[in-house]
Amino acid sequence: MTDRMKRFLVLLLIILKEAGPTAACSSSYPSYYDCSDRVLTSVPQDLPTYITFLILSGSNITTVSQSDFSRYSNLTHKLLEHNQISLINSGAFYNLSRLYQMYLYNNQLTSLRTDIFVGLENLFELSLANNNIHSFEAGTLNATPQLQRLKLQNNDIKTFPVEALSNLNTSTLSILRMNHNQMETLPSAAYDILASISYYVDISNNPWQCDCRMLPFKLRMNGSYPFEDQITCAGPANLTGKSLLLAVEAEDLVCEETTTTGFSVHTTPSGGSSTPSEEFSLLIGVLCGVAGVVLVSAVSLTIWCRIARKTSFTPDVTELTDCAAPHP
Repeated sequence: MTDRMKRFLVLLLIILKEAGPTAACSSSYPSYYDCSDRVLTSVPQDLPTYITFLILSGSNITTVSQSDFSRYSNLTHKLLEHNQISLINSGAFYNLSRLYQMYLYNNQLTSLRTDIFVGLENLFELSLANNNIHSFEAGTLNATPQLQRLKLQNNDIKTFPVEALSNLNTSTLSILRMNHNQMETLPSAAYDILASISYYVDISNNPWQCDCRMLPFKLRMNGSYPFEDQITCAGPANLTGKSLLLAVEAEDLVCEETTTTGFSVHTTPSGGSSTPSEEFSLLIGVLCGVAGVVLVSAVSLTIWCRIARKTSFTPDVTELTDCAAPHP
């Protein structure tokens, strides 16, 4: 093998060695690395430790572990959108105190634990849109006191997270997006939280049920905030499509109560008037009750009479003996 061939092979080995994650990332300036739209399944570990801006979108990352970002403590912007992330381990971001912006939208997250964002005390923007999130624990946002933009749209959230947002300083929160979720009701406390957000709120396109559960919230509404006009009833049928603010009165917000008689089970709207079938059922119940009382009384009277008759006609043995003896 000639010296020229040897040098060529050495150069080829060097090139192949460098064709790892770092080679798959582009950098327009030293602290900026774009690793998007690669087939990465984990966070590259051979990038410069001083990087501040890291794009990992459009890959196949499924899990974020505690060690994935431990060497990148200078990060200020981290983009992890459009991956397959379904699990973020405890303390995965614990050393990223400088992180300002994090995108996790378009992933497969289903729930958010209390310890998931520990270490992000300076986080300004968090996007969790387009996941499968159905709930998150009360203390989930405790570790992000500086959060100003929270995006949760297009998830499967069924209950407005009063406790989680109450623990957050909502006076600093300027944007909250919770449109296109599965929320049906809003508690009274949600009104204060939404009203305290300074710039933009979107809670539209949820399946709001305009029944008695929504009454406390309705009583707080006065048209002062744009979010009040975003609630369109998805039920019950008689209120579907109506604006809770403009077209629904407080007395319309009723729930169905289940009542039981001895013969049937039926539902009546609370606060509503009785129907003919209900009055007939009530009449039947009263008549049956009266008939039962009469029957019990008749049986009791019959037993008493038999006992009384038997007592009054029992012959005295002494008298029978005296009558049988011959007279002197």
